[in-house]
Amino acid sequence: MNKLSILIITLAISSCSFYNSSTDKKKQLNNEQNRIQQIVNKEVSEFIKQPEFSALSGALYVNGKTYQFHFGRLINGIKPNNKTLYEIGSITKTYVGLLLSQAIYDHKLNLDDNIEIYLNGKYPNLKLDNNRPITLRNLITHTAGLPMIINCNKKGQTIEEQLSCFKTFTKEDFFEQLKKVKLVDKSGKNYHYSNAGIQLVGSILENIYQSPFKSLLKKFVFSRSKEQNTYIKTNDSLNNRIVIGKNNKGEKMPLENGGYEFAGGLKSSTESMLKYIKMYLESNDPVVKQSMNLLAGNEKYGRAYAWNTFEFDQPNKMLYHNGGTFGESSWIALYPDKKIGVFLVTNVMTEDSQGKLNELSNKIIERIFEGNDD
Repeated sequence: MNKLSILIITLAISSCSFYNSSTDKKKQLNNEQNRIQQIVNKEVSEFIKQPEFSALSGALYVNGKTYQFHFGRLINGIKPNNKTLYEIGSITKTYVGLLLSQAIYDHKLNLDDNIEIYLNGKYPNLKLDNNRPITLRNLITHTAGLPMIINCNKKGQTIEEQLSCFKTFTKEDFFEQLKKVKLVDKSGKNYHYSNAGIQLVGSILENIYQSPFKSLLKKFVFSRSKEQNTYIKTNDSLNNRIVIGKNNKGEKMPLENGGYEFAGGLKSSTESMLKYIKMYLESNDPVVKQSMNLLAGNEKYGRAYAWNTFEFDQPNKMLYHNGGTFGESSWIALYPDKKIGVFLVTNVMTEDSQGKLNELSNKIIERIFEGNDD
């Protein structure tokens, strides 16, 4: 056998080996995708058997592969799809966290600055123990001691009265009330969840950039995530896509258009939320990476830029947030080191609906982890 014949045989064997390897990888990938889809189908199907849940949508990112899923039907009898718009409530806060990360990166702000630097007038009431100032770090990690809300929150107020208040609610109203507020805790260390605190961060960001929230989102968030279906307020052209939620009695609930928009005003689809998740898990952008840094708490239970964190020093570390409006509940979780993220949303708000979404998310992710460890 001459050298040319040997070369041809060698190349043929190599080519055959490469083809088999490629085929095996494709088969393995298909098997993994099928496995994940089966996990989602099983866990979500069980979830919506609970009487209070009639629909659930979600998005899942696993090692570069994406999934969107929709179960059940909405109040109008329609099955949700990838462009259906849900209120995502307090998940909005993570968007503000990313904007704050941008401002820190741009040297417009410093995390440990006294917030009074960025406020007009004097706020002697906004002081921690030993006359220490409240900082942006305190605000974004909910350690400022501010109440949950400071406007449109009269005792005994109905939902209709609160919505009516939101319609006339102005930035001036917010700051007028801020001058009168009493801190619930002056330690600067303890966690006290506050819509008012994030609302204040949002107002400060608008002031330093001289640009409204909508423009800041477009310039600094959507330009990175490529979201096209995330809105602050919806209009008539979107009415056929926006979900109307319900309470624990199954009664229709109104949308929260207006009010504390920085703390919970966004509406989005699974399509957009998947892109939002993908941005965090794929991007090497320093602003995005910085937004996931631990700012307060400890390694087990901490806070990043509006994100809650769990076991930050472990391989399965999680950043998460939930969201709730009058009639809708949502959940988002990122596992940066595992390149996995999940978003879940449903058209009902009850006392434990957000907690149940958390449990559902944990079940799905734990089963995915089990397969990845095989």
